Amino acid sequence: MSVVSDMHLSAGKYPIFYLLFLLLPHQVNANVIINGTRVIYPQQKNEVNIQLNNDGDDPALVQSWIDDGDENTSLDKISVPFVLTPPIVRVEPNSGQTLRITWTGTALPQDKESLFWLNVLDIPPRSATTLNADILQMAIRSRLKIFFRPPALSATGAIQAFHDLQWQRSPSAPGTVLLVNNPSAYFINVSNIKIETRNKEIKSLKSEMIAPKSSAEFRFTALPEKIDDAALRYEVINDYGSVTTIKNTQ
Repeated sequence: MSVVSDMHLSAGKYPIFYLLFLLLPHQVNANVIINGTRVIYPQQKNEVNIQLNNDGDDPALVQSWIDDGDENTSLDKISVPFVLTPPIVRVEPNSGQTLRITWTGTALPQDKESLFWLNVLDIPPRSATTLNADILQMAIRSRLKIFFRPPALSATGAIQAFHDLQWQRSPSAPGTVLLVNNPSAYFINVSNIKIETRNKEIKSLKSEMIAPKSSAEFRFTALPEKIDDAALRYEVINDYGSVTTIKNTQ
């Protein structure tokens, strides 16, 4: 789950304000917990529910919305094929709230998954003990991936897609980069890639989400001269948000 502050400051553009921000005491509260790290929306479902829980001792105001990947688009300009209710809700302390996502029926690709993002903004109340204090409170925004899955695609197919990734040296940088092709109809999150040879283990420098029927590059400090007899291990995230380790023999 990606958690980011909704307040973005630039030291270059606002040097004085940025200095004051560093000197001013500030609080970051994230009492609202989302059950799950991703959302799978099978097209045949009437709606998909997301459970929120407020584990704090104070009420929280939660604003939620869905975007198509551009997190900087203003809310009045976002156009997605979903209805999310309730968009704004007060969640009492030590209680929960259900968000309901409903597909509007707008046409989406039927031969592959589509990706959208659920945003949950947790706006904490001002504490009574700090009403007269110079404290800057920041809301916390969580972003979860929504994978819209047409009827032809199944959870079993998503698991098989993990094993069907095709790996090869990148023609542009064969000494440091592996090119991976995703021939499947599913989005696949790949991380913690390791090449295991007889003498050493080499790890990739980044993680990547590979879109359906597309490719991505993974950079290493250096690839072994011969990887035909090497073992390639990588981690993927399944529908339940758990990590699955895949081992391929090159």
